[in-house]
Amino acid sequence: SGCTDAEACNYDENANQDDGSCEYAEENFDCNGNCTVEEDCNGECGGDAVVDECGECGGDGSSCQPVYLGFGSVGDNSLEILISNPGDVAGFQFNVEGTSLSGASGGLAADAGFTVSVGGNTVIGFSLTGSVIPGGSEGVLTNLAYIAIAEDACLSGAVLSDPDGNAMDYNLGDCVVLIEPVS
Repeated sequence: SGCTDAEACNYDENANQDDGSCEYAEENFDCNGNCTVEEDCNGECGGDAVVDECGECGGDGSSCQPVYLGFGSVGDNSLEILISNPGDVAGFQFNVEGTSLSGASGGLAADAGFTVSVGGNTVIGFSLTGSVIPGGSEGVLTNLAYIAIAEDACLSGAVLSDPDGNAMDYNLGDCVVLIEPVS
């Protein structure tokens, strides 16, 4: 007695009675454990993960979508910079035209332990420890103390970098009124 199924890994051609001992290869594998179908990008035999348009295996195509930077609430001497970032942000730099900046505090940059510096109308933020503003974050990036030197403030000259130091695509929000024009 033995295994009488010729499809089984332990087929015994001399057995004349099946004893229920037949063993079969796992789906997509041969009897030696070798993959018999294509592997996906994760190396999974017969898996269905594919590389998305962002180059991420099993990704949903969102990690390389542009980062949004814009204005949040604007007060007489402070303003919020908002961010929506699909991918991890490891550093940022941008200008706030129409302002003279005197400080930066709080927000997702502070939560991530970033050092945020201002000079003139330029803001620079990065981490000395390699931390990031995690992908999927949305909210206040930082709060800026400012003096208005023009009626409007506009964001310009933005540079955002991912953890590998690559530039990230971005969209900038509309300008905001700092000083209501006297009519």
